[in-house]
Amino acid sequence: MFIVIFFLLGLCFGFALRLPWALLAFLIPVGLVIAATDRSASAIVIGFVVTAIGIVAGTVLSARTDERTA
Repeated sequence: MFIVIFFLLGLCFGFALRLPWALLAFLIPVGLVIAATDRSASAIVIGFVVTAIGIVAGTVLSARTDERTA
C-alpha cells in the first residue's frame, strides 16, 4: 500500500512543481525513515525509487499538458 502512496506523492509533486522543487517530495520518505522503528533497508530503497518514478511521471505529464495548451 505504501508503494501506491509514494507513487502518488511523487506524481503530485512532479505534476505541480518543476524540478528542482519537485525533489521536496523526498522529504516525506526521509521523515518516515527517521520516525520508523523498523528501518528495513529494502522498504526504504523501494520507497525512494517509487517516489522518483512518480516525480518523473508527473514531470512528463506536466510537460505534455503544457505542450498541448501552448
